[in-house]
Amino acid sequence: MQGKRVETALKIGLLCSLMFISCTKDDLLPQADNYIIIVNTISETLSFYDLDRDSLFEDFLTTGRTPNDLFMLENIGIIVNSGFQGMATLDMIDLPSRSLISRKYLPTGSNPYSICYLNHRYYVTLSAYNKVYALSENFLPVDSIPVGKWPEGICAFENKIFVATTGFDIQNYTYGQGHIYVIDTNTSPTKVDSIEVSTNPQMVKVVDGSIWIMCTGDYGNTGGKFYRMDPATLTLEDSISAELYPSDFIIYHGKILFTDLVNGIFSLTPEGEIDTIMATIGPSRIILDGNRSLVSLFSATSLNYILYIDPERGEIIHTIPVGQAKGVGPIGVYRR
Repeated sequence: MQGKRVETALKIGLLCSLMFISCTKDDLLPQADNYIIIVNTISETLSFYDLDRDSLFEDFLTTGRTPNDLFMLENIGIIVNSGFQGMATLDMIDLPSRSLISRKYLPTGSNPYSICYLNHRYYVTLSAYNKVYALSENFLPVDSIPVGKWPEGICAFENKIFVATTGFDIQNYTYGQGHIYVIDTNTSPTKVDSIEVSTNPQMVKVVDGSIWIMCTGDYGNTGGKFYRMDPATLTLEDSISAELYPSDFIIYHGKILFTDLVNGIFSLTPEGEIDTIMATIGPSRIILDGNRSLVSLFSATSLNYILYIDPERGEIIHTIPVGQAKGVGPIGVYRR
């Protein structure tokens, strides 16, 4: 693999400026019009980075147990808490004030993974129940839809819900056949289709009118793969092998940028050419913010970071330290 390489996460600590302010939840939160919201999966807290003040505010709110996903809809942020050794919940956050509105409880032991929104309903994947849980806008249960084994990623497009089912067997830690389940919300009874994909599909996203699917592989003999699906015909139009084990991805000008928790950050062309942006341990989530991408760099023992990347050139342009041993995971950008 070719490209600009940075061998360890320690090196980015030498590149980052430490001229920023760090505050804790004991300080009064100032108004923030533009900030990065940060889900800390190990400390089970939320932090935010004020983009105007160049300031980090740590642990301003405690989440439920095992926060796993962040979904932002206008002024509301929803944290999906999987509930390991606790209760499975959804935390509703008022983004302008960064305060907890309410905490909604999900079925015990269901291990919720991700959430999407369509036509006044929320849809949550319940991994341990092999179901998609439908909730009203008041978060009251209205339906429970069976899908394939161990569903994780979910997205909505044109009256359809797309669900990535990994086939994960928690008893022996193996992966069966991966599928994308498609729930047509316009039919009664609800019509559900399934399409076979590669091993361990974890993410599914809507990009420019297409459905993009990320298969992580089995962390052993089978590597990752990306697919592009036509949402109308449910046809898989493209498939691109990634060789590595993708954790998250974005699409930028036809190119895939993806994280790999154990190998680094990479770009992938439609022709399958991989370029290394950074070789390191810990890259978790990646999102787009205008013409820049942000990556959360996870660590359970040392400093965590947010990296700004130029997706066109594949270069790291800014590094933000965001706390010690936090386990940084999902991130989002709020602008008033």
